[in-house]
Amino acid sequence: MRLRHKLIALCVLVAAAPVATAGLLTVRWNQDALEAEIRARHEAVAYHAAQAVEAEVAGLVTWLQRSGRAIEWPALTREEAHAALRLAFALGPRVTLGATYDPDGALAVQSWAAADEQTARDFRAHAPVDRARAERGEVLVLSPVYGVRGAPRVAVALARDHEGAGRRVVALELELAHLAGRLARAAESARLTLIDGEGHVIVDTGALPAPPGADQRLRPVVRDFLARLPGTARRYAEGGRVTIAAYAPVGTLGWGVVVERDAAAAFAPARRMRLFTLGGTAGATVLAIFLAGLFARRLTRALGGLAAGARAFGAGQLETRVPVAGGDEIAELGATLNTMAGEIAASREEILRWNRELEQRVEERTAELKAAQAQLVQAQKLAGLGQLGAGVAHEINNPLAGIIGHVQLLLMGRAPKDDGGDRDAPSLRKIEEAARRASAIVQNLQRFSVQHAEAATAAVDLNRVLRDTVSLVEQAIRDQQIVIEWRLAAAAPRARGDAGQLAQVLLNLVQNARTAMKAGGGTLTLESFAAGAEVGFRVRDTGKGIAPEHRARLFEPFFTTKDEWSNVGLGLSVSYRIVADHGGRIAVESEVGHGSAFTVYLPGA
Repeated sequence: MRLRHKLIALCVLVAAAPVATAGLLTVRWNQDALEAEIRARHEAVAYHAAQAVEAEVAGLVTWLQRSGRAIEWPALTREEAHAALRLAFALGPRVTLGATYDPDGALAVQSWAAADEQTARDFRAHAPVDRARAERGEVLVLSPVYGVRGAPRVAVALARDHEGAGRRVVALELELAHLAGRLARAAESARLTLIDGEGHVIVDTGALPAPPGADQRLRPVVRDFLARLPGTARRYAEGGRVTIAAYAPVGTLGWGVVVERDAAAAFAPARRMRLFTLGGTAGATVLAIFLAGLFARRLTRALGGLAAGARAFGAGQLETRVPVAGGDEIAELGATLNTMAGEIAASREEILRWNRELEQRVEERTAELKAAQAQLVQAQKLAGLGQLGAGVAHEINNPLAGIIGHVQLLLMGRAPKDDGGDRDAPSLRKIEEAARRASAIVQNLQRFSVQHAEAATAAVDLNRVLRDTVSLVEQAIRDQQIVIEWRLAAAAPRARGDAGQLAQVLLNLVQNARTAMKAGGGTLTLESFAAGAEVGFRVRDTGKGIAPEHRARLFEPFFTTKDEWSNVGLGLSVSYRIVADHGGRIAVESEVGHGSAFTVYLPGA
């Protein structure tokens, strides 16, 4: 289940469910309240209708009671009784008939408001005067009478006794048909039925009213009334339809007023209210779900952006930025992620820069180690060759000494050939010269091979060493048409070392420069310098230069790049050993066709 669905479910549970529950409870409460109000209204209508009916009959009862006290009915003549009855018509058009009866029930006087003989006959035929057994001064309300014309009427009777005249009964008839309109107005849209104590209809205001006198005892609501059950409004099922009905007794008359209405019509407002409430609840629920969906979509989209940014950051795409909108916690988290990505990018760039610097330093150190290793290998080679040379020089030096000695003995006492002397003298001198040359080579080889435990050092003026040494070969240099250029430091640099050995180094370098410029002409530059704790001198020529493939072997014994073989390639190797013994180093710069420069670095004195 994805987060969006969880959020929607949560919002529905938190928002929509309470709204729906509240709506349903509201519908239930309102429906119950409305039904209770409708029931109370039915009960009130029945009560007020019963009071209206009772008031209608009470007027006639009251007149009879008053007339019974004020009029001596048994003593009245026919004309007087007729006039007294006519007074009852003043009550209104509802009192239609009046009569007096003798004690034996015979009609004595009859009077009516309208000349309606048929009504009079109905009254005489149906008026239950013989049932008027009221005691003296009391009024008896008789049961309704339904004549042939179907108009409901009710009679009230008063029995009066008089000395000498006997008992006489006075009866008045009240027309009840007009109550239908009055009860219909009181009942509003309900059906109102006035029934007598035996369950017969007096007045019915229904759309299809039952005729007066119709027996209603089979109806459930009438049965409840006749059983004297409480008149509380309740539901009744009758003839396939459900009604809500209430009833109320009409005073002491024994009648009842039944108010009933179709339940569907009565509770239509409740149903409408229920529909409106349920519709509103459904709308609120749908709106809540819609808003929850929007919120969940926005939240999941924002979280998706955060997740995508986090994946991009994890993949190393630190230039990616999470979109930030709003000021909520998710926006703050996105801004924090962006800040973190920027800081990580800056840190990575710093680390990369450090790595580059480290790599560069490692390369530099590796190059230095390789150079040191090369120097170590060169030193080992030179040491090995020095040991070999020392042995060879020792073995060669003794025979050479013997040769030179014997040659000198042979030359003693011999004059040169030009003076007429011995013709072998020149050859002997050549032999001596060759032997001395070989001895010099052997001495150089021994000097290279011998390792001093500790060099005899002193403060040496390098400017003086340069001038004194070059003066020995200056003429030979100028004979080669080579220009000497001096670049000596103003303050003479002083090195700690052996002046003679340093002069030999310088002489070897100058001789090599002469050889490189043997083709004729050129410039020989001699420099001295002081660089911090180091001092030194530099010999620069404009000769043929040294090929790159030969530079690694420059200081090997017996290796030479000279066009003519001489000095057997020991000059640079001997110079290398002398400089190394002084705690210095030799640096070489060369370019083919443009010359070379040899720089000797020595510890300063």
